[in-house]
Amino acid sequence: MKNVKILNNKFPLVAIDNSLEKLRNKIMFPEKLEKANKMLLTAKLPKNMHKD
Repeated sequence: MKNVKILNNKFPLVAIDNSLEKLRNKIMFPEKLEKANKMLLTAKLPKNMHKD
């Protein structure tokens, strides 16, 4: 990703490198993904204090 010359915009323009498309559907860290999914399944949410 590289910055493009800023004109009179409030936000900088960013050019996206098209070579990153080959990584779109690839899972980079399958072990960490599996661990994170397991943690999400077993996580306990706090009780809802605001009942309508």
